Amino acid sequence: MTFSLRISLFISLMFLPQLALAHSPIKGIGNFLNGMLHPLLVPAQVLVILAMGLWYGQHQPAENKASVLVFLFATIAGLVVSYFSIVNDVSLLLLIAATVIGLIIISSITLPPVFTIILGLFVGFIVGLDSAQETLTDKAKILSLFGSGVGIYFLLLYAMAISETLSVRHWQIIAVRIMASWLSASAMMVLALSFSH
Repeated sequence: MTFSLRISLFISLMFLPQLALAHSPIKGIGNFLNGMLHPLLVPAQVLVILAMGLWYGQHQPAENKASVLVFLFATIAGLVVSYFSIVNDVSLLLLIAATVIGLIIISSITLPPVFTIILGLFVGFIVGLDSAQETLTDKAKILSLFGSGVGIYFLLLYAMAISETLSVRHWQIIAVRIMASWLSASAMMVLALSFSH
């Protein structure tokens, strides 16, 4: 095969239309695993879940028990709603929430418990709502959403564990604030890019 023929073949393949979806599953790994990986593959979700975990982990688990439970139940509610209807364009809300939570961690302000519960309710529901994959239906969609719930919980718990572990010494607390600043900066950059269009 000559070089010009290879270039022609490559260019012609570039013009073949493909379906482009924001929440499409990875082929060949199963619906449950697709769901588990989904929070890691959606930038807005991973940013806000990590921010929530770092925020919850800064305090003792007993202090945030109600907020964490509200977040988990709100996520389940969002997943149930997303089974019946796919809601698009909530990533903007997730990015704003990630920015706000990151700024709360950086400033280390103490908020009333009601505020943490309301924020947990809002973020959990939106994350669950944003977890549906467009091409899946019926049993495949249920498996994927169940996997998404498991993935969201694990990601939140790992971030909480890291933040709680790094809350003993002063330099560790500063390290958590640096991580939060990266999350906020990343969310703001994605927001700026989305507004630039």
